[in-house]
Amino acid sequence: MNAETQEDPSDGALMALIPAGHFLMGLPDNDLLAEEHEKPQRLVFLRAFWIDVYPVTNSRFARFVEAGGYSERRWWSPAGWVWRESRKISAPLTWGEPGWDAPEQPVAGVSWFEAEAYCRWADKRLPSDAEWEKAARGSDGRRYPWGNDWPSSQHCNFDSRVGRTTPVGLYPLGVSPFGLHDMAGNVNNWCLDWYWVGFGQYCAERRLLNNPLLDDATRESLPIADEIVHKVDRGGGFGTAFAVHEVVGCTRKVYWKPGSREPWNGFRTVRDVS
Repeated sequence: MNAETQEDPSDGALMALIPAGHFLMGLPDNDLLAEEHEKPQRLVFLRAFWIDVYPVTNSRFARFVEAGGYSERRWWSPAGWVWRESRKISAPLTWGEPGWDAPEQPVAGVSWFEAEAYCRWADKRLPSDAEWEKAARGSDGRRYPWGNDWPSSQHCNFDSRVGRTTPVGLYPLGVSPFGLHDMAGNVNNWCLDWYWVGFGQYCAERRLLNNPLLDDATRESLPIADEIVHKVDRGGGFGTAFAVHEVVGCTRKVYWKPGSREPWNGFRTVRDVS
């Protein structure tokens, strides 16, 4: 399928339109490779949205920095600003490191708070966990963005085979059904959702299958709210070193605290359809 695309005026991102509709999320209970958080497979409905074709690059993130992104409190959530101030953060972790800061490499080594601040500056947001998965796999339940074939070095940058990020768009054989690049490997993508291993089962049992999102309000409504302290991270990065073929799958999640800055963590943005 060919998605409609447009250049976003706020940050110059090429964005693809993901149409409203249903898609298969997760993996069946009898899938021997499925982690608990990937179960059960369920039919989820999402409203339409725009999403970046490529992860946010260093050149795009530089616009945010040059516009005072790290010094303007208005772009930061209260928790994010406290985090930034306490650590005196003023640039991504990998900037200034040889081999990491070429303009078309994805920005890497940014926390969830930094990704959130960029989104606020650009008047956009991070994708929900469900939105990210639909954009990666389409509606047919495939295991990887390109289909069900085992990942290889022709599909994505993974398994430490390169050892760092690569410029976005280098793996055309790995594009998703909507034409999105680097949805597997290169950098993980931060998502809006808090991570809870049982959220898929929770939604399935309660029929919460329209635009599901584990946001702050939903987290606070749960009796285990205090135990939910990580954010969802999707796609598997360049350094994936365990269960490598599954970690770059469309349904697999990892998770980090929102202040974590790892060299394999990046992000892409979403804009709601008016």
